Amino acid sequence: MDINKHRWLYRMDPLTKIVLLLCVSVLAVHIQHALPQAILFACVWLAILWGSGQVIGRPLFKLLLVIGIPYFVLSLLTVRSGTVLWQAGALQITAGGMDYGAVMTLRIFILCMTSVALSLTTDYRELVSALVQKLRVPYRFAYGLALALTFLPLLREEATLALAARRLRGERRGRGLEAIRQNREYLGSVFTGSIRRIQHIAGAMDAKGFGAYTERTFYRPFVLPASAIPTMITGLILTAIVCILL
Repeated sequence: MDINKHRWLYRMDPLTKIVLLLCVSVLAVHIQHALPQAILFACVWLAILWGSGQVIGRPLFKLLLVIGIPYFVLSLLTVRSGTVLWQAGALQITAGGMDYGAVMTLRIFILCMTSVALSLTTDYRELVSALVQKLRVPYRFAYGLALALTFLPLLREEATLALAARRLRGERRGRGLEAIRQNREYLGSVFTGSIRRIQHIAGAMDAKGFGAYTERTFYRPFVLPASAIPTMITGLILTAIVCILL
């Protein structure tokens, strides 16, 4: 049994997590300076790490660095405002460019982390049930959103299987051009396996008559916990206060 499944982020209901995710997203988009954005990033990082125990791992951190560092460098070199910190010919680094690059990079990190946390800690069946029964969302849209959230765990599982298969064949990690070739083949196998699984899911949905009826029933009714409404209201109030202050 995975002990992380007992952490509070896994036990929180889907609607509360969606509301909190929207609150964090609003704050990340609203904040326009590096220091408050860094504080928000640290708070989100610690909350997810404490609440899940495994979401923020080395692979995700590497992916965020691959996306964030080039964007930071591009912003650093293209945005020219404020005090000039360094200049060499046409290249110029300013205080405004550094602040803007840090804000945008941290914003990408925050939005990616919250989306991953929601995807990996939420049961898609509970999410569909909550959206349809409580928010009256059409079940076709609710299932589409749920399948989108399960895509990341699907990729992770396919990547694990592909890597294990390569290790069983005795393949060693190459260097230079050989490493590029191996990564290309590795990503190709992950993509192929994911497409195969998606086809199986689509076939099963057609076989069960998905979309044939205007309404859908559920075996288990979704019950909103007593702590959900106070948590949502607290998150909305704190978001409004921070937006006013900043």
